[in-house]
Amino acid sequence: MAVPLVRRVPAALRLLTALAVLGLFVYAYLSPSLASNSIMAALAKWQFSAALSGAGVAGVTVIVLLPVTVLFGRIFCSVLCPLGTAQELLWRLGNLIRMRKKGKSPRAGYRAAPKIRYLIPLLAGIGAALAFSPLMMVFDPISNFGRMMGALRSLFGKDSGVFPLLIAVPPVLILLAAVFHGRAFCNWCPVGLTLGLLSRLSPFAVSISAKCVSCGICEKKCPARCIASKGKKIEAGRCVLCFSCAASCPQKSVGYGPRLKAPAEVSPEERAMGDTSVFLRHSPEAADTMRPADESRRVFLKRMGRASLFCGAAYLLGPSLKLFARAPAGEASASAVLWVLPPGAGSLWRYSARCIGCQTCVASCPAGVIKTKDSPFPALYYTESGCQYNCVECGRVCPTGAIHRLDMEEKHRTRIALSTLYFERCVVNTRRESCGACAEVCPTGAITMVLYNEPGIPYLTRPVFEEAYCIGCGACYAACPAEPRAFTIAAATEQTLTVGPRSDEESGDELRLHSGEDFPF
Repeated sequence: MAVPLVRRVPAALRLLTALAVLGLFVYAYLSPSLASNSIMAALAKWQFSAALSGAGVAGVTVIVLLPVTVLFGRIFCSVLCPLGTAQELLWRLGNLIRMRKKGKSPRAGYRAAPKIRYLIPLLAGIGAALAFSPLMMVFDPISNFGRMMGALRSLFGKDSGVFPLLIAVPPVLILLAAVFHGRAFCNWCPVGLTLGLLSRLSPFAVSISAKCVSCGICEKKCPARCIASKGKKIEAGRCVLCFSCAASCPQKSVGYGPRLKAPAEVSPEERAMGDTSVFLRHSPEAADTMRPADESRRVFLKRMGRASLFCGAAYLLGPSLKLFARAPAGEASASAVLWVLPPGAGSLWRYSARCIGCQTCVASCPAGVIKTKDSPFPALYYTESGCQYNCVECGRVCPTGAIHRLDMEEKHRTRIALSTLYFERCVVNTRRESCGACAEVCPTGAITMVLYNEPGIPYLTRPVFEEAYCIGCGACYAACPAEPRAFTIAAATEQTLTVGPRSDEESGDELRLHSGEDFPF
């Protein structure tokens, strides 16, 4: 019996919308521009886990998504999660290849998920509250998707290094597993688990009516593998509202609507499990064969339901607490900071407490100085260029607030690092040649050129560095032609505001190259 076209429309519209969101994510990550950065900023702030730590639009996301999930189910997982859509897409492609080449039916079928998975949101929430984010990075969907996109950027030559490939191993394994097992990772995702718990409260759900003949078609079409056709049950906590079951059912017995209550003939065991599944009406013959569940089993299942709700609550509250997000006593006297943090990060403790490694700042940086070279936390590397003086893109796209969005005046004064000039390495000293590259590119006037009274070489100038004006943008280091370079960059222990750029009046009689002049080397 053919399925009417009208029943396929919701599933098709949902899939097209999810693919459109996935396509926008891929474009934003792989094509950095002002347009793609605007898309990135909008999409990233609608990611649920990032919004838990964010503010402004990101904070509104939680306020919107929570009641929507309680009312209608896991719409976020269905449409807005790029990793979930990528899993489903690969699973569908894998089924298509298997059916065409080997004539096999879609690889699917109901598979119960272990209860231990509810420890993931609990541990992720506690870790976030203690400013310990590795668990969030490992299991968070947008973090995994961002690392996957970072690996693609590295392969395409936009970001060099092996480290982006190494940290992309977990998402690669997730996507490989999806080819055979569908959205299996969604059973372990802290976002999916938390929203799944909330979706149990929804008055609406995908349900199976009494006229179901248990043909198994819907079970094979389900990417979440949450439909047990023989028992005529759908686990509502795992259902991602893809509507594939309704679109494929020849009996028209599967559909989305008011949740069906557990009937009287359902056993106590199934009634106890009703917190995690939507159990549908059984035929009288099936009801007669059902046996009462053991009392201890029923009590255990009830306790597991309460424990899972506690785990979800811990995940919801943990990122907003940040109990130890402030630097501990003594951090200000730390001898060194390993990485130059993006402008607006504040300090290493604040940054690491909020960053989930989503790589949005890496993808949006127009200068390409924000990278993940030796840590999953993005940092600035000045080998090819410096941090652009009039750019605040990383703060604009960061969804968690790990990089505070600075206005332009704050950006011009925020010291993220400190340069040091070693004149003995400068080409003016080693070759007695005019240069001035560092003074030309320094946006704050921290480097000026003064006469270097070398006998026999008139008008030779040398650079002079003044620490008070330096913001550590790295432009001088990137422009220096000396080998080894005449500048070193030391990361600031805590980002502070400087006095601001040097005015023309403060320059006095010092000589500076004018914009547009060529470097004399």
